Amino acid sequence: MPSPAAIAHAGNKIHARILECGMPLLVEEMPGVRTAAVSWLLPAGNASDAEGEAGDGWSSMLAELAQRGAGGRDSKQFSDALDRAGVQRSVSAASVHLVVGATTIGSHLDEAMALLSDLVVRPHLPGDALDAVRSLAIQSLESLQDDPQHRVSLRLRERHLPPPFNRSGYGNRAAFERATIEALRASWAERVRPVGSILSVAGAVDADSVARTMDALLVGWNGKAADVTASGASVGGVAHEEDESNQTHIAIGLPAPSERESASLLCRLATNILGGETSSRLFTEVRERRGLCYAVNAGYAGGRDRGMVALYAGSTPERAQETVDTMLGVLERFEHGVSDDEFRRAKVGMHSRLVMHGESSAARAAALASDWYRLGRCRSLAELAAEVEGVCIDRLNDWIEGEMNGAWRGRMTACTVGRQPLAISAARGA
Repeated sequence: MPSPAAIAHAGNKIHARILECGMPLLVEEMPGVRTAAVSWLLPAGNASDAEGEAGDGWSSMLAELAQRGAGGRDSKQFSDALDRAGVQRSVSAASVHLVVGATTIGSHLDEAMALLSDLVVRPHLPGDALDAVRSLAIQSLESLQDDPQHRVSLRLRERHLPPPFNRSGYGNRAAFERATIEALRASWAERVRPVGSILSVAGAVDADSVARTMDALLVGWNGKAADVTASGASVGGVAHEEDESNQTHIAIGLPAPSERESASLLCRLATNILGGETSSRLFTEVRERRGLCYAVNAGYAGGRDRGMVALYAGSTPERAQETVDTMLGVLERFEHGVSDDEFRRAKVGMHSRLVMHGESSAARAAALASDWYRLGRCRSLAELAAEVEGVCIDRLNDWIEGEMNGAWRGRMTACTVGRQPLAISAARGA
């Protein structure tokens, strides 16, 4: 197993400071790499969209519009300038944030940041692009009808998480149709503000130089965005959506610690053993031994204020009930803990993922921004590796016995998409 020293890059420094505009700037200097990566979180994700027909899904429209011209350049000129600077980029709408991601050569970072600053502070949001952007948003929403596997995961999110964090991100057709360019521009101006945004940069960079550059580029940008909090309770229970498909898709959600809690690491390790790898309990029992389904897995998703363990399986209608029964049986037996071999594999796998993330400037930039939002601080690879190394099997099994027990299973949410509903008696509200 790699040691924490082998995982951490010697000399990597993480600098955190607040820029003159009030936005946190996080920089990790990574000797030995030539790339520089940017993760810029803007507080305009789908959870802060207006509800329902009033604006649900406008964040996805803003993400598309923002790339169509900024500063003194129209859409083509802006795209060409980014290409000349060697910037691989994306703008996407997540739950809480619009995420501006970019990677370039370190020597081109200043040029890239000037362009990205225009995108954030001086976007055109052109009116002549609205109809095309609206059409793309509606097409994306309608495409869900052809993707029941993705749809069941979204239905689980809608029922298991509290509003507005339960939104799918695909929006509302009526909201798309009523959107005006004036309303979208006002939404951007209201939400995309420095206090509430987070900028992280990692790779072949100098922290002091990045700070000077950004302070100069962001002169005049000010304001504070409203924080997004839960506005109600989750629905939970069991839900079925009829679909005349040759497959039945099953999604189960269970409560989990937030990323802020130390138990999140234990939950992540336990969930990997439960269903994160091809050697996991679910994969071995449901797919390999019984051949009940073509896909089965489990994953942990940790947020700032809550977390979720999500299970998925896709099976035939004839074997779907046996599939879900077997999954619930695996969950029940998991309460008794994991073996030494399972524990060692899980730790090696987590160490390996840290090594791979440590070699990617893009992964490090994203991790810094995520840590700051969820924890209010940044964790180094050395700290993460030491946390993993510090977990022993007795501690993990004690936590599993105390937390992943019958009471925990009784709080599950279950969603299915297929020809007929299934009997899932362990789920809340069944």
